Amino acid sequence: MSIKFKLTIPKPNLKWWNSSRKELLTVVKQHHQEAWNDEKDPVNGSKWKPRQKPTGSHPILKKSGKMQNTTKFKADSHPMLFKATTNTLYGKYHQKGTGRMPQRRWLGLGGDFEDKFAKIVEKHLFKGKYTFKTNA
Repeated sequence: MSIKFKLTIPKPNLKWWNSSRKELLTVVKQHHQEAWNDEKDPVNGSKWKPRQKPTGSHPILKKSGKMQNTTKFKADSHPMLFKATTNTLYGKYHQKGTGRMPQRRWLGLGGDFEDKFAKIVEKHLFKGKYTFKTNA
């Protein structure tokens, strides 16, 4: 007994980055906003370490909001490269931690971001539908 089948894969869109980078950039921004709102590491999802007492009642990393409000994201012209900038000098100390201050990473990608990202890339990379037909 033999089974015949036909698998059709659409021709890849070689300019997929041009057509998808705005949509991907939106997902990057949303991912970071969610991490800030939840006070968690955007890569591994763990909660930021609490401040040592005595501290103010403001949310972690939001005393003035300057670091969050001045962080800008950009999708580079090279595929899969995103850049984040901020005009605050202390952002790097929160990102990596110091001897006196715990790490509270506020930049990075991970978690459910990867699934959202993959769906967008697939949509733009292969325009059209996969087909699989069998003649049993």
